[in-house]
Amino acid sequence: MPGLREQLLDAVVQVLATDGPLAVTTRRIAIEAGCSEGSIYNHFATKQDLVACAIGERFRFPGRLEELANAPGSGDPREQLREVVELAVEFLGWVTSTMASADRDPEVMHAHARRVHADGIGPWRSLDRLADWLAAEQRLGRLHPDADPHAAATAVLGACMWQAVLVRSWGPALAPDRDTAIERAVAAVWSGLRPD
Repeated sequence: MPGLREQLLDAVVQVLATDGPLAVTTRRIAIEAGCSEGSIYNHFATKQDLVACAIGERFRFPGRLEELANAPGSGDPREQLREVVELAVEFLGWVTSTMASADRDPEVMHAHARRVHADGIGPWRSLDRLADWLAAEQRLGRLHPDADPHAAATAVLGACMWQAVLVRSWGPALAPDRDTAIERAVAAVWSGLRPD
């Protein structure tokens, strides 16, 4: 049986998936985890720490971007780019489902977006870390010197989000095949990044 820390992380993901980010309160997390609100703070300093850990530990995408940005030159950049795209498609598929419930009230959603941005997390962080990694690889001579890392990161994440939105709105049967979409996104971006 998982410990309370794991139950709390699972509870955050469950609340996000069911009712969106605006429903993530310490009270709701405690109810989902079957514990008192106060016991949350035995494992996490703040609610924001808990949510960040839940996303980072339950979804590999944000953590992998941090690893790559902190250790450029550690592998084949094309294969690492493919890994990023695969993880992003999975993660953004979850994000589009989660955000659908929050879109009902644009004012509240915009307030939430401002808070997330002020905390230095959210989509801006992912975009910046991916661009940071590509720029570091470029400085090592492993990517084309004229490539624009930020534009490449935007293109990659835009392609991943497009796939996630199509799967969410049309369903997997009508959306483009996941593996084909991943291969096309990697091939398109890599053509502008490859060092030769």
